[in-house]
Amino acid sequence: MKQFLLAILIVISLKGFTQPYVDPIHIRYTYGFKSQSKAGTPFSHLYIGPDLPIQLKKNIIFVISPIYENWNIDSSSNKSFLPTVSSVALALSAVIPLDTTRWSLTIAAIPRINSENLNPDNGFQMGGILLAVYKKNNNLKYKFGVYANSEFFGPFIIPLAGIDWHINSRNNLFGVLPGRLTFEHKLNNHFYTGSTFRFITNSYKLNNGNYLRIDDNQLGGFIDCYATKHIVFTAEAGYGIFRKLRTGNSPNKQYLTDYNWGDGFFIKLDASYRIRL
Repeated sequence: MKQFLLAILIVISLKGFTQPYVDPIHIRYTYGFKSQSKAGTPFSHLYIGPDLPIQLKKNIIFVISPIYENWNIDSSSNKSFLPTVSSVALALSAVIPLDTTRWSLTIAAIPRINSENLNPDNGFQMGGILLAVYKKNNNLKYKFGVYANSEFFGPFIIPLAGIDWHINSRNNLFGVLPGRLTFEHKLNNHFYTGSTFRFITNSYKLNNGNYLRIDDNQLGGFIDCYATKHIVFTAEAGYGIFRKLRTGNSPNKQYLTDYNWGDGFFIKLDASYRIRL
C-alpha cells in the first residue's frame, strides 16, 4: 500500500495529471431530466474509472486506468427509444520527465470496446493521447497535445490545450480543453465548490450494424464534501448545450438520423477516494 501511495505522489509531482489531486477510485452517475418536447430524455450515464500508478525506473510512472461507461437513453414516451450502449476501456499511460525542472510528457494508448452489447468483434476502437507539460513555476503549468480516436463516424483528431494554475491557497483552475476545465474554490477543510465544463463525443456500434454518436457539452456547478481526508462525495447540477444524437452506417459523417435530443438540465453524483496535492 505504501508503494502504491508513493507512486501516486510521484505522478502528482511530475504533473502528468491535469488537476491538484488524483482519484485512485472514482464513480460518477449522471441523470438528464425528462423533457416532454425533446427526444432522448430522460437519460442516465454511469462512469467508473480508477487510476492505478506503477513506478518504473528513472522516475517514469506507468498508469493503468480501466474504465467502464454506460448510457441509457429514453424519450418522454418511448422506453426503447434507443438501445443501451456501454464502453470498456483500458487506458495505458506513461508519464515521462523530459528534464529535472520544466518539461514532462504523457503518452497514452486507449483501446476500448464501444457497443450495444460490448461485442469485441464490431465495437473495437483505438485511441491515444500525446500531452506535453511545461512548468512555468511552482503554481502554473501549461499543457499542449493531441488526442486521436478511431470513431465509427471516422477518425477523430483534435488538438489539446490545458492549464494547471494554483491561483492561491483557496483557488485552482485546471483541465485540458476541449475535454474538461474546472475552477475549484476551497470553503474549508471539508467543503470545496466550483464549476466545470465537459465536452463529450463518443460513438457506439449498434446490433443493427449502425452506430450511435453522442455529443454533449455540460456546464455545471459542484460542491465536494470530504467525509474523511480521502473519501469525497460530490453533487453537481448543470445544463447541457448543443447536444446531438445521430446514427450512421459508414465513416463519412453522412448521418442516417439526427435526433432532436435538445438542451437540458442534469445532475451528477460522485464518490471518490481522493489524494490531494
